[in-house]
Amino acid sequence: MNTADIIVIGGGLSGSAISLGLLENGGGNVLMFDEQLPTQRLSRGNFGLTWFMCKGAGHPVYAKWSRMACIEWPEFAGKLKQETGMDVELEWTGGAVHALGDAEFKAHAESIKTIQNTCADAGIDYPVEMLDRQSFSELIPDITLGDEVTGAMYTPSQGHVNPLKLLTAMRSDFQKKGGTFLGGQTVSAVVPRPDRTVLVKTCRGDYQAGKVVVASGHGSARLLSALGEKLHIYPQRGQLMVSERCRRVLQIPVLSVRQTPDGTFLIGLSTEDTALNNRVTAEAMKRQAGEAIRLFPMLGRLNWVRGWGAIRVMTPDGAPIYTRLNGHDNIYAVALHSAVSLAPLAFSIVAPWILGVGEHPLIQKFSNGRFHV
Repeated sequence: MNTADIIVIGGGLSGSAISLGLLENGGGNVLMFDEQLPTQRLSRGNFGLTWFMCKGAGHPVYAKWSRMACIEWPEFAGKLKQETGMDVELEWTGGAVHALGDAEFKAHAESIKTIQNTCADAGIDYPVEMLDRQSFSELIPDITLGDEVTGAMYTPSQGHVNPLKLLTAMRSDFQKKGGTFLGGQTVSAVVPRPDRTVLVKTCRGDYQAGKVVVASGHGSARLLSALGEKLHIYPQRGQLMVSERCRRVLQIPVLSVRQTPDGTFLIGLSTEDTALNNRVTAEAMKRQAGEAIRLFPMLGRLNWVRGWGAIRVMTPDGAPIYTRLNGHDNIYAVALHSAVSLAPLAFSIVAPWILGVGEHPLIQKFSNGRFHV
C-alpha cells in the first residue's frame, strides 16, 4: 500500500497552490495527482488575469477575498521566482474594463459606486475609478481606441500573468520541496476507512492518507457524490483566440483583450452553456473578434493563429467553495473559478486551514453547505 500524509486530487492551479502551501506549512509527505483530461484542463486554457475588479458585486465576502488575493500577488510571484528561478511574467500594471457608448460608461460608473459601498460596509478598500476617453487613451498611448469607446473603469492594483508558467513554477517548487507529483493517474474513488485514514483508488494502484483534498474541477462532483456530498458547481465554456506576435503596444490588460510580453494578443470574453464540450466555434470567434476590433481597430489587421475553448468551474454565486465534508472531517473539497487570481490565498490561507494550523474567519463563508437550501 502506498501511503502519504496528505493526498491532493487535482494538479491544476488551485491544487498546485494548495499542495505547495501544505508543504510550506509542515504538511509532511504530500502526493498530488493530475488526471489531465482534455475537458478539465482549465488551468491551461484561461486568460491569466490577476484581478479583483468587478468581483463580488453582490457578495461582499468574495469581494474582500479577491482584494486580499491581489494584494498578495506581487510577493507570491517573487517567492516563486526566488525559489525556482522561473518568471511567471506577472505585470502589475493595472487593469481596465472599457465602455462602448455613454450608456455603458454610466452603467460602469454606477457599478463602481455599488461595489465601493458594499466593500465599505465590510471595511474593504476598492481602488477603482472611471476614466473618460481622453484619460483612458493617455493610459495606453501606443494603441488607438475605437470611435465608440467612451472610457473605462480602471485600477492600478491588479495585473496579468502567464498561467502556463505559473502552473509550471508551482509544480516545480512543490517537487523541489519534496512533494510527489503523479500525472496521468485516474482516481476512481475516495473511501473513508474505519481507522480514520482515507483510501484513494487509482488506475495504477491504491493509496492511503490521513487527509485528502479533492480539487479536480468537474471531476470532483463524481468523487464526492459517492460520499453523500453534492458539489454545487456547473460547467461554462469560454473561448479564447491568440494572434501572431507583433510590437508591444498594450501594457495594461483590458477585461477582454491583453497583450503578452512576447507580443501576442489574447482576446476572449464568452460564456456558453455547453456542458463539457470545449470545442471552438466560428460564431463565438467572430463575435469576440468583432468586439475586440471595436475596442482596438488595429486588431483587425493581425493574423489570428489559434483558438481554443475551456470549461470554467462555476458556482451559483460565483464565489469559491472551500469545504470540509460532513461526517468526514479529514476530506476537503475545493472548487472555483478565478484560480489564477486566487492562487496566493490557496497557498497562504486555504492550505493552513486544511492542516488545522490556522483558520481565517472568512473560510467558513465559502462552505459548500451555503447552497444546501
